[in-house]
Amino acid sequence: GAAELESLLRAGAEIVLALTGMPKPVLAAVNGPAAGAGMNLALACDVRVASDQATFGQNFARVGLFPDFGGTWLLPRLVGPAKAAELFLTGEMIGAVEAERLGVVNRVVPHDRLAEEAAAMVARLAAAPPIVARAVKQTLSGAHRAEIERALKAENEQQIKCFQSEDCREGIAAFFEKRRPRFRGR
Repeated sequence: GAAELESLLRAGAEIVLALTGMPKPVLAAVNGPAAGAGMNLALACDVRVASDQATFGQNFARVGLFPDFGGTWLLPRLVGPAKAAELFLTGEMIGAVEAERLGVVNRVVPHDRLAEEAAAMVARLAAAPPIVARAVKQTLSGAHRAEIERALKAENEQQIKCFQSEDCREGIAAFFEKRRPRFRGR
């Protein structure tokens, strides 16, 4: 129900704030589908390496839900507002190569080399002077903590509102029944 969703959204917000606020760089290694909150957790990391089999999608709208876990703040900063709107509204999945072209991921590597390539990237990131790493993190996301918190709060409010709608019930039913939803704006 709504109480469980609210608890999950609060936990997600705390994770996003921890990832964006910690003083050391964080790497996401994505080896398969990163959809919805999973994509947004990857976006909360500083650097993303993806397997050539990875896919990404903001598929909330497909079931009548609003993006969460910081996606509305994180995604437009990477791909621009127009492409973010398209991804949010269509819920379409994109492949790893398209994700790299859009700036969603830093690098795409062969699936069987993901662990090795991610470890190499971690080593390169760890080699940065700690004072520089902290300053970069502070400048890129730490300085925007209040904005991120506002976005998370607004997302959570919209997500609960959408979750309680008839459209969400229809979207979830359609998903499990493997049919197109019939949204009515209620």
